[in-house]
Amino acid sequence: MSFDDENIEESSSSKEGSGGNSKPKTFFGMELSDGVVYTIVIILTLIFINQVVAVLQLLN
Repeated sequence: MSFDDENIEESSSSKEGSGGNSKPKTFFGMELSDGVVYTIVIILTLIFINQVVAVLQLLN
């Protein structure tokens, strides 16, 4: 746990009464929106599938 995590937990616990989850989403340490994270994951998945197909073609 780092100091940043403690600050986020303290601020989110004080905002729990308002009913919102205000903890920011992080992806590799960067605060990004959900859409950006999903886009990055989809792109990385497509690259991984492309690499697997290339290896399978080399083995056949």
